[in-house]
Amino acid sequence: MSLDSLFNIILIVLGFGLLIGIHELGHFIAAKWSGIRTNAFAIGMGPQIISYRGGVGFTYKSTSAKVIKKCGKDASEMTDDELHQHGLSETEYSLRLLPIGGFVSMLGQEDGKPDQVSDDPRSYNSCPIGKRMVVVSAGVVMNLLLAGIFFLICFQIGVNFEAPIIGHIIPASPAAKATADGQSKNPLQTGDTVLTIDGSEARTFQDIQIAGAMAKPGVPVTLEVLRDDSTEVLKYTILPESVTQSGLLEFGIYPASSLILRAGDESEKQLAILKEQYEELEPLKPSMKLLAASRAYTPSENGEPEWVELNQWETFQDLLNNHPQSGLTTKWQDGEREVSIQLSEFPALEILRPVGVPTDAPQNFEYGFMGLVPLAKVNYVLESSANKNLLEKEDVILQVGSIEAPRMGQLRNYLATQPDGKVEMVVLRNGKKEQISLELNDGKLGVLLTNALDTPIFAQPLKEVLEEKDGQLVPTPTAIAGQQLLGGSKFLKAGASKDFETVSDWSNLRSHVYSAYNGSASANGRATILVQNPTKQAEEVSIALEPSAEECLPALNPRWATPLSQQLFEPLYVVRSSGGNPIKAIQMGFDETINMVVMTYLTIDRLFRRTVGVEQLRGPVGIIHIGSKIADRGLSYLLFFLAIISVNLAVLNFLPLPIVDGGLFLYLIYEKIFKKPPSIAFQNAAAMLGLGLIATLFIVTFYNDIVRLVS
Repeated sequence: MSLDSLFNIILIVLGFGLLIGIHELGHFIAAKWSGIRTNAFAIGMGPQIISYRGGVGFTYKSTSAKVIKKCGKDASEMTDDELHQHGLSETEYSLRLLPIGGFVSMLGQEDGKPDQVSDDPRSYNSCPIGKRMVVVSAGVVMNLLLAGIFFLICFQIGVNFEAPIIGHIIPASPAAKATADGQSKNPLQTGDTVLTIDGSEARTFQDIQIAGAMAKPGVPVTLEVLRDDSTEVLKYTILPESVTQSGLLEFGIYPASSLILRAGDESEKQLAILKEQYEELEPLKPSMKLLAASRAYTPSENGEPEWVELNQWETFQDLLNNHPQSGLTTKWQDGEREVSIQLSEFPALEILRPVGVPTDAPQNFEYGFMGLVPLAKVNYVLESSANKNLLEKEDVILQVGSIEAPRMGQLRNYLATQPDGKVEMVVLRNGKKEQISLELNDGKLGVLLTNALDTPIFAQPLKEVLEEKDGQLVPTPTAIAGQQLLGGSKFLKAGASKDFETVSDWSNLRSHVYSAYNGSASANGRATILVQNPTKQAEEVSIALEPSAEECLPALNPRWATPLSQQLFEPLYVVRSSGGNPIKAIQMGFDETINMVVMTYLTIDRLFRRTVGVEQLRGPVGIIHIGSKIADRGLSYLLFFLAIISVNLAVLNFLPLPIVDGGLFLYLIYEKIFKKPPSIAFQNAAAMLGLGLIATLFIVTFYNDIVRLVS
């Protein structure tokens, strides 16, 4: 862990402590206003570091020893007159070791002990009900006020949020199936700007995500969208569904990305690993910007290349897909200078979902096309790997255990089920097979894998995959379903029937297969692959592909990829700011506070509706982990994050549950109506129930947090 990360964690812990401390300060101020005797006010928890009491002054640890020495008994045992006689303040103020909140000790009130009442006229239980209601709710009010102040500061500074612009659309997701009202052939597109969600302004991409997650089950959401090349506003009615492993309802879209490389520890690590895998990326540094790309230029040619200017990730991806593969040179902005880098290119394969693989498997999909899947190869051996001296970069995995020619997902899922220890593997290294015994630790080998696209060998083919039909995942035969293609077969030639071309890698194979179908898909075109099977006889066999109409569609528009991924780049941002107008900032802060209160209650509602799972909840560990990453992005992000947590604390504290402020407030309402508080037996039972609920919630969220960190 870097010093910056450690500092961020400390900063978030202190910030979290501040929010709880402010909450308790609200109770303390209200108790003083109400005339309730407050014996102690503490910032932090645990052992006292330093204390202060009027008449004693500052003291290391507690002031009790000095008070007892001076007066013969502790201040909490004295009457008001005795305290006045000795010149002592009734309240001991202390700073404690653990910076995780604070507490107020009021006479006649102790959380979880309803029988600890007092006959003293200045006790909590002797105070009028109206004033006690103020005391109970003051902590929540302080949290909301603090959130409003933090939001105000943020909007005065200006905060970057992901813009409400659609980037990647997940295939077969609700967004992918949506069409503009009255326009059956006008789907949502990458680059569309979302203007409104059910009539409310979409200010950030998070608004879109939240609208999906918080949608009522079975109730569609309406998006109004503006397309770049049009002034017409399009309207889409979409029913959110659970698309990814998060389990949340969503539309199935991702935010658009800029072409500025992310900065920060995690991004630098990812970039460093990529540089180890691809030498051409060595000049790249965080915060560099991809400006343009050229297809026709290579370093050996004279003259300037014909550059295509780029403005977001999707335009770069379009350039890859819409031009023939002919060498890709990119231009980058690095401060005051420009850098040219020629990128490697390889086929972007389709995502195939095997039948019978659980959704919670380590990898429940494969990369391939028409049921054909490449082998996996080692792309990088981690420094910490126990197999550092056994595996090498470019090793192609031919066998693991008893599985021959494993697909990448098949390999990962197999390793995840094996105990720690030795695992046998056969790899193809420098054209020769080698059997090696590797060390498996927690289902991992300590390497990064990639598709072996330069190796002309098939992994275990998929003769059946899951495809979505009418909202259901249905097993569907692939193009090679009727053929006896074996895993480990070497492909030699491909093309239209009786018109073979020699192929040496997956890029070449895909091009020839696609060429055989291009322009004849509607006529049920046919491609054939000549393979050499892996048996001892090594026969050469012709494999005729018979794709369905859906399987032909990718053939008409093959996609390409580079070592760069969208996750390496910053999102496209929109700035939310008051423009320096403090009145507007106050209004924005108030609106955001109300919005967060409503959102927290909606989340609770969706938990009961079971469209938001308990696995989505985060506890203190998760909050600190997220906050430490957000703190990297600057003061405005940190304050915005703390404001959100402050609102959540306020709402959760005022839920009508025993032991928290909301439960105590209900008791006061009961006492006001029936002229007496609930019975001690009832309060004790409710307190035990409340403690049990809170303990369960803590255990669940703590478990969730640890699982996320480990995974």
